[in-house]
Amino acid sequence: MSKINLDSLVLYDNIRQDGIVQAAVKIVNEFDYHEYISYMEAEYYLVQRELLSATDHLDINGTYWQNYICRLIAESENRFSLMSEKGKSDGNIRAIAVREMGELKKLYAIDWERIGSVFGDGGVSVCCLRQERGLESQAGHRDKIRLALEADTNEKTADKLIGYYGEYGCGIFERYHAFLWDGMLVGVRHYDKITFDRIIGYDRQKNALIENTEFFLKGYPANNVLLYGDRGTGKSSSVKALLNKFKDSKLKLISLNKNNVDDLYKIIESVAGRGCKFIIFIDDLSFDDTEIGYKHFKSVIEGGVEAQPSNVLIYVTSNRRNLIKETWKDRAGDSGEVHSNDGMQERLSLADRFGLCITYTAPGKEEFLHIVKGIAKQENLEIDENLLVEEALKWDARQKGRSGRVARQFINHIHAKVLNGGLGS
Repeated sequence: MSKINLDSLVLYDNIRQDGIVQAAVKIVNEFDYHEYISYMEAEYYLVQRELLSATDHLDINGTYWQNYICRLIAESENRFSLMSEKGKSDGNIRAIAVREMGELKKLYAIDWERIGSVFGDGGVSVCCLRQERGLESQAGHRDKIRLALEADTNEKTADKLIGYYGEYGCGIFERYHAFLWDGMLVGVRHYDKITFDRIIGYDRQKNALIENTEFFLKGYPANNVLLYGDRGTGKSSSVKALLNKFKDSKLKLISLNKNNVDDLYKIIESVAGRGCKFIIFIDDLSFDDTEIGYKHFKSVIEGGVEAQPSNVLIYVTSNRRNLIKETWKDRAGDSGEVHSNDGMQERLSLADRFGLCITYTAPGKEEFLHIVKGIAKQENLEIDENLLVEEALKWDARQKGRSGRVARQFINHIHAKVLNGGLGS
């Protein structure tokens, strides 16, 4: 093993400052000087504890230590990774990156078995641990970073990382596909895995949404979208299904609560210019007639001083076509405004700011039964179809309205009854 110089890392400063890496390099460099380093036992086991705490799963076909180094490289936001994410190139930055690849490859290739033998750890070093089963199947796209670090030249390593960042992004946008806004972007690791084939019916609506999103991902002109209609019909599920359909296209979904709609500019500013595509998703949006927040929202999605960047779209779901609560007083022109019609038109114009409006209506009886049968098939529910229809109609009679949500709730109920032996097949 040769000495590792963390001070030479200019681009990958996050690795230079990482506590686990610093402790490991201290051990390696002392070992390089002389192999009698038993006095560093405390530092050695500190690395083991910290690494075990930091590793909850493996993303590569390698050891815990190699997995950790690949993670740090994947999540590094620096001039090299950010430019690569956007598909841009700079010979000077690439030259710096090539130089730093040598130190990164030394880090990746630390011989922990040899070091561990000094401390008599019995060959059980956390740094050397691997997943016991399904190693190949568990490896994710970060395994490409492992392959880059194992390339025979620093130039090849750098070029492979350029390709990696260009395909998957870097930093928090490499690590997560979905986000919540809570004054800052918060990554969501376990997001809804709903897919379009689980949303029965509404093919025209789904196709329109998919087509607009495909245009967006290809860099073509695309529209902000308003999905409106009856509750429980699949509006929100359709938007979330986009993430699962296109997540390998650097599509990111940012969920924004209606109460934080004033933060739209902050969100847009934080993602503008990145190499990923972002859909800002506002679910169940509506404004009372006394709220003025709609004016701010309207200025953001069209007509504001700051243009909406080409890598950002806004998708909104609502039960109201016009988003703003309209009263009979508004209809009668008795709102107190001198030009009440002008005020009403201003409020109603909000929906017009969306280039694409998609309507989701409640299903009729036959369509509801079609949805029920489709979900039952997906769930492999073993029940006679006539009995299923009979029970579905009883369930429908007790509900306040038909929808895909109601159909799925019915299937959950009837599935439990079948498992409990309450219904025959």
